[in-house]
Amino acid sequence: MDDLIFSINNIQDQFKALSQKPADLPQIVVVGSQSSGKSSVLESIVRRSFLPRGSGIVTRCPLILRLTNCPLGDSRREDKDFGDWDETSKWEEWGEFDDEDQPFGISDIQNEIERRTAKLAGENKNISSQPIVLKIFSPNVLTLTLVDLPGITKVAVGDQPEDIEDQIVDLINKFIENPKSIILAVIPANTDMAANDCLKMAKRVDPEGERTLAVVTKLDLMDRGTNATDILTGLCIPVKLGIIGVVNRAQEDINKGKSVEDAMRDEEKFLKEKYPDLADRNGSAYLAKMLQTLLIRHIKTCLPDVKESFFKKLEECRSILDQCGTKVTDERGCLHSMIGKFSTEFQDMLSGGFVDLESVDLVGGSKLCHLFKSLETELISVDPCRKYGNEQVILAIRQTSGPEPPVIFSERAFEALMRPLITTMRLPSLLCIQNVAEELKEVCLMCLPKEEFSRFPKAIQEMSTVIDEMIEKLSESTQLFVKQTIDIEEGHITHNHFLKFRNESFQEILKEEDPSKLTMPFFGDTYLRKKGDLKAAQILKTTVQDVKHVMIIGEMLQIYYAVVANRVQDTVIKATMTYLVNGLQKNIQLELAAQLGNMVQKLFKEDPSVTLRRSQKEKEFIALKNSLKELDNLDYIMANHMEF
Repeated sequence: MDDLIFSINNIQDQFKALSQKPADLPQIVVVGSQSSGKSSVLESIVRRSFLPRGSGIVTRCPLILRLTNCPLGDSRREDKDFGDWDETSKWEEWGEFDDEDQPFGISDIQNEIERRTAKLAGENKNISSQPIVLKIFSPNVLTLTLVDLPGITKVAVGDQPEDIEDQIVDLINKFIENPKSIILAVIPANTDMAANDCLKMAKRVDPEGERTLAVVTKLDLMDRGTNATDILTGLCIPVKLGIIGVVNRAQEDINKGKSVEDAMRDEEKFLKEKYPDLADRNGSAYLAKMLQTLLIRHIKTCLPDVKESFFKKLEECRSILDQCGTKVTDERGCLHSMIGKFSTEFQDMLSGGFVDLESVDLVGGSKLCHLFKSLETELISVDPCRKYGNEQVILAIRQTSGPEPPVIFSERAFEALMRPLITTMRLPSLLCIQNVAEELKEVCLMCLPKEEFSRFPKAIQEMSTVIDEMIEKLSESTQLFVKQTIDIEEGHITHNHFLKFRNESFQEILKEEDPSKLTMPFFGDTYLRKKGDLKAAQILKTTVQDVKHVMIIGEMLQIYYAVVANRVQDTVIKATMTYLVNGLQKNIQLELAAQLGNMVQKLFKEDPSVTLRRSQKEKEFIALKNSLKELDNLDYIMANHMEF
């Protein structure tokens, strides 16, 4: 099942090229204090000395160690350019760093790690969170991936910053907080387990010990008369993945050139002598097998969650790419596309294509219909007889008569009272047009291509300006026409509407002899007469003939007002639709193309941040798709190979 580990590594590589973390992927994180034996543990797993040695902090960057079992005859050996390596070296083992394909001999890896560490973290003892990725190919290793982190320290030395401990703790936490990581806690056997720093850190992020494996080092350095049986059997360390004891090479062994293979043979002998009942479940060889088994099992358990997280990231990435849009190579074509999208949506909105059952707001064509209906209601609902008082009408009759009083009724009085009523139609009519214009602006704003808002703010701004100016011009011409219509209605009042009235209602009113049946239709007394004003009383004194006259004028005002109100509201609706709404629909595309056609390069100059964001997300999108293919391949492998 090495393919599981290879696939996870491939996914890591996909995103390493993008300088970003793909997701919380399964991995083994090696944690321990300085001089706890972490380097010796890793070298025993690789079975070779390859890590830098020294006092203080030696590991100053995360080292992602990818071990690949590469048996003799493997095609990867044939494809590798080993240059002037001798034939024996070619067929043994080598290392590679992730940013180049050059093979390194195992003996050369240490110096290369030191060089890269100095490049990333400086020559002093500072640390860096930028990882070094080392791949080791060997027939003597198990396929496995581990992350070695700087050892926990308490005291800053030399040029180290005072907060070096906090920096290291923060760096370790970033890795072990990943719920999909396995924590490999390296603990010296000759220390107080209860006070061990790496165990405390592991317990904070993994309180139940579900994903922590403890490695107890330096079993051979415990005080005489003591042993690690209680520790190795789990009585001292609260972890559930297991506790494995190992024996490291001492510094003296390293100085004398003792090989890792010899150290492992000595370790096996030591365990069989000191812990015969536990020897088969401890030691470096067992640790490597256990780590591989745990990692493969852990990967299998985590795969569904990893796959789901990648799907979510893929959808988020696709959404952002949709917002960024494709790179513009044809500015004029992009302009025509934007205008076409806008026009189509605008037409749809005006024809009633907008439905939102969660809102009571009317938009587009439905709002125009509402505005026209409101104008009709406002005009038609006016009762002329509620606009004047009886005394005002009597006064109008008196003031418009010539030397002789009118025989039946005063046409001049009727016209004098009618014109102010027609004037009142002007304001609501013009306001209706203005409201329609404002609604058209709102609809146009809603119809501007939303995906271009962030990409081409200049283009959207210019489109909006052209549209607003066009609506204002069409609105002004519409209002001018309606003003002229109302001026015409005021300027000449026709009487042909009263022919039937003269033949019927006039006669009924004139023939009525019973004063009790003659009622003044207007809005009561307006108190034009002041108390004791004999002159006003004399002028406004009404006769039966005056009452009949007032009744006739009242009937005429109501008839004529209804005719004019219907005519005006009909004219407003027709003029608004013809000149403003239809005029805008008909000419908007041509107007936008004409006014914006000569400035397309300026309009579609993309913000550099959008260009960068698209480029990043395109690469991330490809990495996610490739990663999901890897995961699909793992699903197939696991479906056909169930053993672990």
